[in-house]
Amino acid sequence: MHAPDRIRVVRTALRLSLATAFLSAVADRFGWWEPFGQGSWGSMSAFADYAHQLVPFASGWLLTVIVWTATAAEAALGVLLLTGWWPKPVGAASCLVLMIFGTAMAVSLGVESPLSYSVFSAASAAAAYAILGTASPPHTTDPAPRGLSGLETRNRRKPRDGVAAGLTQTQVYVPIVESEGR
Repeated sequence: MHAPDRIRVVRTALRLSLATAFLSAVADRFGWWEPFGQGSWGSMSAFADYAHQLVPFASGWLLTVIVWTATAAEAALGVLLLTGWWPKPVGAASCLVLMIFGTAMAVSLGVESPLSYSVFSAASAAAAYAILGTASPPHTTDPAPRGLSGLETRNRRKPRDGVAAGLTQTQVYVPIVESEGR
């Protein structure tokens, strides 16, 4: 398996695991896990009670806004992750949502809670997806110079207007040394 293939596999795994986590949490809030004997909240009111533990200063309409905003954000991010659209902004937004959630858990329930539920690990996965989501191999018919992998050709310099300072395209390639062991 070549490096771009490995990146594609990791990127897909990150995307699908984050999407299922977000969508599973949303499904739990609507009680869709209950028929299977699963779930933590089972209803929006139970989730609102939990959210109130995380943000004790919020009550009434503000708590309702927070609960529905979090649910809408997680549902939208889950769907966008499933589709694979806009990996950089969706990964960054997923990371931000998870960092906010993890911080609220740590402040309100103690640092052990977000660590035990791997919230910060999921936030790191979202950040990795945002970074790897932009690392697709080049879509060009121009073959890579001999000895350069897809990762290295993606970072090559291309001349402007066909020729730069009298150098041909093959003379201005800058190979990138990979830190990955082979």
